[in-house]
Amino acid sequence: MAFKVYCVFLLGVCLQLSAQQSPDYCSLAPVSGMCEAYIPSFYYNPTYGSCMKFIYGGCGGNQNRFSTAVECETVCKPQGAL
Repeated sequence: MAFKVYCVFLLGVCLQLSAQQSPDYCSLAPVSGMCEAYIPSFYYNPTYGSCMKFIYGGCGGNQNRFSTAVECETVCKPQGAL
């Protein structure tokens, strides 16, 4: 019986940890794109564990681009991180 409880507990821990991971694109470097617009945006910097400003050119780029710091942190910052 104790083994079953341990297995259920371990499964719960694994599920919790996997739910806290950021999407893979949150580790991509910011890409301004090839166009010449001037759109203030945010990207997640995994080295610093926070969202930082950059200028998006309006086309191209990648998914690690957000309109606000709040949106960036909601998607990319791991749960429980300060």
